Amino acid sequence: MGSFNLEISDDILDEARIPPVEREAVLKRELAVQLYARELLPKAAARRLSGMDRVAFDDLLGQRGIPSRLTVEDFDEDLADLAAFRRSAGSGGLP
Repeated sequence: MGSFNLEISDDILDEARIPPVEREAVLKRELAVQLYARELLPKAAARRLSGMDRVAFDDLLGQRGIPSRLTVEDFDEDLADLAAFRRSAGSGGLP
């Protein structure tokens, strides 16, 4: 799988007033929220870009007043998460 790097000059990053240790996480989260809000990225992909878990990303969308639009991809990801949880519960994880 490939990746894409976005270069942002230091003067712009300084204007954003984001602490250097938080820049990558904050910018990924903001990009994910905006791409999802503009319907340019499905929710599951936006959540992965944000680096947040599903519940935290849903909470963030709610705080921003962005409605949830579930797709087949989102549903499939939820099913995969549930299957993984069930496997871990069967192997000594939480019930």
